[in-house]
Amino acid sequence: MTAINSVVENNGDFIGAFRKNVIRIIGGYSAKDIPTEHAEQIELLQKEILNLIEENAKLGVVTEDFDNEYKRISEEINRLKQAKIRLVQEKKYTNSYVERLAEMDSTLKTVRPQVREFDGKLVRRLIKTIKVKKEKG
Repeated sequence: MTAINSVVENNGDFIGAFRKNVIRIIGGYSAKDIPTEHAEQIELLQKEILNLIEENAKLGVVTEDFDNEYKRISEEINRLKQAKIRLVQEKKYTNSYVERLAEMDSTLKTVRPQVREFDGKLVRRLIKTIKVKKEKG
């Protein structure tokens, strides 16, 4: 029991390896900077659609070209809005991820893991991870 506890106690490599594994598992979210280009592009396209409407109003006739261009711009605006929504959702997930990591780090600093009873499975897993290194002397 003493040997197992010495492997899993706070001052060993166990906590670091445990933390890395948790980060790898729950860290499916990457901390991307949310570009503002979507908002800028949407604004430009909205101005473009407004200009298109004004030009068409001056002509007084709705043409097929107007309809096609209006549809193209509207679809692009919708595509960009969807992309912006996805980025905002990723940001929320990233913030949640950072909070969970902070909680885990706080817990790991305060909790001292100790194995209270013999666990054969844990012993076998620990034995599988043992690596013998030849010392250069």
